[in-house]
Amino acid sequence: MTDTLTSYRLIAKDLPASLARKAAEPTVARETAYYEAHIGQVKTVDDLLGDQRLYAYAMKAYGLEEMTYAKAFMRKVLEEGAASAASFANRLADDRYTAFAKAFSFGQGVSATGADAARFGERARAATLSAPKLLADAYDFSGRAEASFLVESRLDATTTQSVTIRLNAQTLAGRVQDLSKVTPSEIATAVAAQIEGSDLKGKVQAGLAADGSLFFETTALTDLGADGAYGGSGLNADTLVSAGGAIRTLAIRNVPLSADRTAVDVGFGTDLGPDTMALTVTQAYLRQSLESDAGDTDTGVRLALYFARKGPSLSSAYDILGDAALSQVANTVIGLPATSGAATSEALAKRAQLIADKIDIAGLRDPAKLDAFLRRFAAIWDAQNNTASAPVLALFTGAGGIDAELLLNRQTARIGA
Repeated sequence: MTDTLTSYRLIAKDLPASLARKAAEPTVARETAYYEAHIGQVKTVDDLLGDQRLYAYAMKAYGLEEMTYAKAFMRKVLEEGAASAASFANRLADDRYTAFAKAFSFGQGVSATGADAARFGERARAATLSAPKLLADAYDFSGRAEASFLVESRLDATTTQSVTIRLNAQTLAGRVQDLSKVTPSEIATAVAAQIEGSDLKGKVQAGLAADGSLFFETTALTDLGADGAYGGSGLNADTLVSAGGAIRTLAIRNVPLSADRTAVDVGFGTDLGPDTMALTVTQAYLRQSLESDAGDTDTGVRLALYFARKGPSLSSAYDILGDAALSQVANTVIGLPATSGAATSEALAKRAQLIADKIDIAGLRDPAKLDAFLRRFAAIWDAQNNTASAPVLALFTGAGGIDAELLLNRQTARIGA
């Protein structure tokens, strides 16, 4: 058996080549081909759950292979989506479910309902939706890029109206200064113009929030009746529609992109399309397969590869504490014992501070520093778990502990830095 440090370095030194070899394996290639050929036919939650091969592939891609059996649980994850902070996926203490819900949204979007006045003399509250992410400084719409989504509002118990917003080179031409550098304010203005040219004119407004996100809000209006003029009775009677109240709603959903378009995300439901989604999922599946298969031989290699994937996105020690695999790597390097599930908030805070003091979390965004950290982990893991595969490691174990730097230098000399 090859030791952990050698195995990790052989995979990590040329990760694209390692993934290509994994993709060429018959079983992986066969399942990936099936997924790519059939995912475009999946339009609903039932479609995905009803095809066991597609469903199992998707679950493995997001590291949820052990939950493949729990279809009722995953149905709830998918049906509630991830757009709302109160959704089932977002309430779970595991971001894998949130990522899965986002990837397989099936046209889901976000919605809001107005509220009636709580007390006499107050105004009813309008329905409002703000994008969960800020707009970028600029977007390139000069080529095939497009952002598309449907805006819908219920005016009363029987009337719902909508408009499909499409931002692309054609719809933005003449409205922006530079199609290759479309600004947030230009996007907000273009969206508002499309609403003004639709049935939602005067009923929904769009704009740019102070924080730089796109927002929509229901507005009050006067329905002038069949004659379109003020005054009148019967079918011609004017009706005042409030901006707020429990009857007013606002919803934004994905719609398919126009033919041959590439998705751009402006904060609301851009449909990535089956081809783009398939590529994202298959890459995730390959990486999961690589890590899983490596772990069948050596758990330490799987932990190192997993940390290598997650490390650059970590922002604090609590991100490590919230993930059992990341914690195991950190504990190994620092020399901490595993925590119990009964740890107090004070104990967790102390542990987080110790991790922050011992591990340069911001430095993990640097590939060289991340690799050095993981080589250190692999060397220590070998000393603690794999002395049979590398007898020289036994010289460095015992009551006195291990000199990790010396061990690391010893191991890397065998395979080249």
